[in-house]
Amino acid sequence: MGEIFIPWGWDDRLRLEIPSSWRVITQSQVSTPDPIHDLSGAIRAGLDKPIGSPPLREFVRPDSRIALVMDDTGRPTPVDRIAPVVLDYLIKAGAKVENITGLFAVGTHKLMSPDAMESRAGVPVTRRIKCRNFDCRDKNAFIHLGKTKRGTPVIFNRAVVKADLRILIGTIEAHPQAGFGGGFKNLLPGLAAAESIGHNHLLMPSPDRYNMIGTLPEDNPMRLDLEEACKMIDSPTFILNVILNPNLEVVALVAGDAVAAHREGVKISRKIYGIPLPRQVDVVLSSGYPMDHEMRQAGKGVLNVAGACRPGGVIVGFLRCEEGLGNINLPRFLPPLAPLRVLTKILGSRGITSLVKCLPKAVPVEARFLINFSLQMLKDYQVLIFSPRLKEETKGRFPSILYDDQELLYRDVVRLVGKNDPEVAVFHQGGVSFPVLPS
Repeated sequence: MGEIFIPWGWDDRLRLEIPSSWRVITQSQVSTPDPIHDLSGAIRAGLDKPIGSPPLREFVRPDSRIALVMDDTGRPTPVDRIAPVVLDYLIKAGAKVENITGLFAVGTHKLMSPDAMESRAGVPVTRRIKCRNFDCRDKNAFIHLGKTKRGTPVIFNRAVVKADLRILIGTIEAHPQAGFGGGFKNLLPGLAAAESIGHNHLLMPSPDRYNMIGTLPEDNPMRLDLEEACKMIDSPTFILNVILNPNLEVVALVAGDAVAAHREGVKISRKIYGIPLPRQVDVVLSSGYPMDHEMRQAGKGVLNVAGACRPGGVIVGFLRCEEGLGNINLPRFLPPLAPLRVLTKILGSRGITSLVKCLPKAVPVEARFLINFSLQMLKDYQVLIFSPRLKEETKGRFPSILYDDQELLYRDVVRLVGKNDPEVAVFHQGGVSFPVLPS
């Protein structure tokens, strides 16, 4: 038996005693750059010497209406350490507190309570300026600006459109649809109407490629579409995006033009988290770390690395999930996977995408994406999960995919992949990393 240790939550490691006949061609360890020592100083320097833009202070006038747009709790951005510094900078540049509004880019996510907003942005922000979030289905809150060339209706929150200046605070991390987060994503989907979000999100997945994790912005239709839409707001937008290491510490930041600065940030993020792989392999073993505390986030340990697996291969997610399923509501019954897999192969990629587009309008955008992604994954791969915590919580309802016994797991992997000596890739931080394959 071979022996490999992978992260298991924040404070432990899991020993994988894989069969000695398995050929491990790579064990990916992403780099962990040191955090920025003086984050406040780095933020001020970035605002004074931005990328592709004049200094932020040059946009500020005493009567400027300013929208300070912050991402919500679904992202790892340390907003409470960033927003107070930006607010102080704006006030010193001449902005009036009463003209600055904090907006939370919740998109289709759950609205934030006043306590949640205070925790997210920090007391120095919420006690000085008015902070709000909006329901993406509240038609009275939005302004229609037209359509993109890809047909996305451009409908943004009235407050963010009417602002003379927008500052977007977010994180540039790998994203399964947009390639990377950050940049203009605080506006679309963050502060756009549900109709705009839905059309933009369904540009990715495409019938031919449903997993766009780590793709460059210029190769990603969803990213290009949302950037086109956001540029239809005719007053300046300025970003301050951070890049985090696997310990979720800020290691770099970019500030300035929402496209030019974002492109530079993508280069940094891709260098840290992109894992070169010579070819696709038979079996991918992936830890959900550092996103493995509950199932909603831990699933990234499978989604992110899927491109490393050959069609028909096996992906195994090792997900600690000490908080269990989190806010995911799984069905009480899972249909047999074998006939469902046959159906997905009959439908093919385009058939699955067409089926998802025909779902009732009441099905939320995120649910449509997850349904499509899950069916496409089922068509292409065998996915297994090792998680004693989830096995216990689901009370044996999903025996065909959930494991708490490694020996049984490896036997089933060999059976499914059809060989005793499969090529294997191991992703130690699958929750944030992704494969980079030869084109």
